Amino acid sequence: MRHKNMTISIPDDLILSLHSEISKRGISRFISEAIRKALREKEIEEERTLDAAYEAANKDADRLETIKDWDALSDVSDLNDDEDWEWLKNG
Repeated sequence: MRHKNMTISIPDDLILSLHSEISKRGISRFISEAIRKALREKEIEEERTLDAAYEAANKDADRLETIKDWDALSDVSDLNDDEDWEWLKNG
């Protein structure tokens, strides 16, 4: 895996805590893993939010009624040939 150097600013107290827990050689790995974990947690939270929105939409009575109305309009299975459309052509 390729790596890029980055310059970031970290508060002094956090640096002291990092150095007390992690060796200087392990800080890059620790920070990378922390970022990876934070991004994954953010992604999971966004998925939960989206799932909740879908669930709410599926319970919305007005939305479901509108879908039924549109489904009824799109059902043209009984209009099999041109004769069924004469009323529209001669309108």
